[in-house]
Amino acid sequence: MRILIWIGALLPIVYALLRFSAEFQPEWLHGFFMYLEHFVPLTLSKFPNDPLKFLTNLSGNSAFWLLALTLTFTPVRVFLKLNLIRYRRTAGLFSFFYVLIHAMLFIGIDQEFHIHGVIHEVVTKPFIAYGMGAFIIMLTMALTSSKKLFGMFRTWHRMVYIAVVLIVVHYLMSHKTITWDNIAMGGVLISLLVLRLIKR
Repeated sequence: MRILIWIGALLPIVYALLRFSAEFQPEWLHGFFMYLEHFVPLTLSKFPNDPLKFLTNLSGNSAFWLLALTLTFTPVRVFLKLNLIRYRRTAGLFSFFYVLIHAMLFIGIDQEFHIHGVIHEVVTKPFIAYGMGAFIIMLTMALTSSKKLFGMFRTWHRMVYIAVVLIVVHYLMSHKTITWDNIAMGGVLISLLVLRLIKR
């Protein structure tokens, strides 16, 4: 199971490498990807038009779905009597890994580590404030996720409920037009959150 989580969690990085190497791929490989695109709803043969936006969306979506996976383990144990809790930390840390990339793309690339610029964006754009709030919560959860520290900070880890709400709001507000697909994605996280609360 752990190896499956590792493979799944690293697939976004492989995908990014394929996209950024599109212009350097051998002709046979480029042709293979173009053929594959007829069957797989992914673009594999084109360099991203906007690399920053591509990486921001990829890291954000990857963090989103890995967080969903992390939230799945408790309902699966309660309702299906299948105990996979020992893999929850691995999935959670991978989720935070992509959250960290997502945040660093904004702070380091978009704002060039200009702290006043970051603060200005947080203050003037609510969806960034929600995202930054979730990042801070997940940062502290990742730092205290070791077996030794988790017992001391168990109560703090319940902040994941607030982080999930902040992430869903951040995700929905980041779109100029909210589609049913966006609502469905947000609904997945909220549903998993509700299932965790029901078991309590």
